Amino acid sequence: MIKLIKNFRRQDFLSLLIFIGISIILYRCINLQYFETDNWVSSSEAREIKPDKIIASRGVIVDRNNEILAESILLDTLGTTDPKFFLKINSEKKIQDLCKIIDKKYDVLKTSLLIKKNKKFAFIGRQLSEDQVKKINELELKGVDYQKEFQRFYPWGEAIGNLVGKTDKDHKGHNGLEKSYNNYLTGKDGTRKVRIDRHGKIVDNITILSPAEDGKKLTLTIDARLQYVAYRELKSKIKEVNAKSGSVIILDTTNGDILASASYPSYDPNDKNAYSNFKERNRGIIDPIEPASTIKPFLLTAALHSGSITLNQTFDTNPGYLKIGGHKYRDFKNYGLLTSEDIVIKSSNVGSVKISQKFNKKIYHDLLEFIGVGDMVNIKFPSEQSGKLLHFSEWDKKDTRSHAIGYALTMTPLQIAKAYSVIANKGVVINPRINKDSFIIKEETKKYKNSFTKVKKVIEKVVENGTGKKASLEGYTVGGKTGTAEVYNKKYDKNKHNSLFAGIIPISKPKLVIVVVINEPENKPNQFYGSFVSAPVFKRIASNSLRILNISPDNLLDNKKRVSNKLENFDITTIKTPEDNYVF
Repeated sequence: MIKLIKNFRRQDFLSLLIFIGISIILYRCINLQYFETDNWVSSSEAREIKPDKIIASRGVIVDRNNEILAESILLDTLGTTDPKFFLKINSEKKIQDLCKIIDKKYDVLKTSLLIKKNKKFAFIGRQLSEDQVKKINELELKGVDYQKEFQRFYPWGEAIGNLVGKTDKDHKGHNGLEKSYNNYLTGKDGTRKVRIDRHGKIVDNITILSPAEDGKKLTLTIDARLQYVAYRELKSKIKEVNAKSGSVIILDTTNGDILASASYPSYDPNDKNAYSNFKERNRGIIDPIEPASTIKPFLLTAALHSGSITLNQTFDTNPGYLKIGGHKYRDFKNYGLLTSEDIVIKSSNVGSVKISQKFNKKIYHDLLEFIGVGDMVNIKFPSEQSGKLLHFSEWDKKDTRSHAIGYALTMTPLQIAKAYSVIANKGVVINPRINKDSFIIKEETKKYKNSFTKVKKVIEKVVENGTGKKASLEGYTVGGKTGTAEVYNKKYDKNKHNSLFAGIIPISKPKLVIVVVINEPENKPNQFYGSFVSAPVFKRIASNSLRILNISPDNLLDNKKRVSNKLENFDITTIKTPEDNYVF
């Protein structure tokens, strides 16, 4: 054996090593090929083939005419699959230039990426515009990648911002209708099988495992044209009188459709820097106020229904004020003797208090409850308010008098609009709606029909001869009521007021109820009244709305007179004839 080892040459030893090595390689190849194939193939596929989410689009919001109010558009989002590498490979100057483009502070971005250094993906800039993407590409950054992401777009901007609301960066409803209908608008994401490269980029779509289901379309009763008109006129008036805020509701009396709910100040939901909690409020739906004299037609309706008074019954309002139990009720001036309908036409507080003393307070409470005071309209809007109406058993004599002139109870402008639609429909209650696909809820009863029919004629006289003259519109019959309420903040402030006007047009064949509220106008002395501030806004909004909706004049005598005056003043010599050399 020792002799054999001695005779073993170096060449033979090397050959043995080579043989052993080849044998091991052959064994491993055979093992991989025939015995471990399934394990390695599945491991390879796990690295190359991955499930990927198919993002569903959020449902579109449209107005009654299919005009887009909110839609989702695909934008590029910039990120990195290796935050640590991104910070190391790119110069500080390039990253600072990037921060300027995406409007982000350098220190904030750097800290964010360092916190996420072990993450597989970190956002750098989300929902970027085409111009931003172009500028970023010019920087030639390394270690970055783009993903597609939805962003919400609102074509009508601030005119509808605090009604429709907005979404957050994760595409979830943040406020407004976007929030209350979030589940309805949110789609269901799908999944697909994709092939990725070693950098994590998708290089091939293999198959769809489950398709994405986009969110449902939400159709509103809103008419974007009327919404814009209401917002424009409201904003203009608020700036003119230096008011704090305001709201406008336009309601279709025939079906309860809310055609506009404008509120100022508002914000543009496309501008992330424009939003604030104060601007977010849609005051027409969520801010209850004391309705002041706009409640007086309902006081008269209840009194007529009780049978205790008639329209021609007279009341002595001398000397223009009334003292009861340490409280003083004043009129704008001394109106002397007034009939019950004149009390509404002239908006006499003294007369209203005297009417309230003529019948049982339960009758008045029941009517207020019937028209929806203290009862939420329930249009599925975030933070919608119900207002306040105490049960009549809790009213003392002072409360009854206060209710007669629109104090000690609160209503949102939307509730006031609903109440006036009851007058328009002669006692039929139609609950307002904002979702076009929701049911029309109508409560038909003849209980108050006769009384409301009489009061409907009275509020027409308010615009013809009373406090609502500035709301009159040529060619159309108008009915309505002004209101001016002192602002309550622990106590009533005689220097701060809410100015109101609620009107129906055309009142001979009602179509629209328009309620205008201007909060705390800083107007000239004694010109903070609803007749000076809100009634003219009603007129301008009504004029534009009737034209847009193509509603013909119903006051034929007034219309004929207007046309006749135009013809009388028309200079026929200004018309060019075909004989003229140039006809334009």
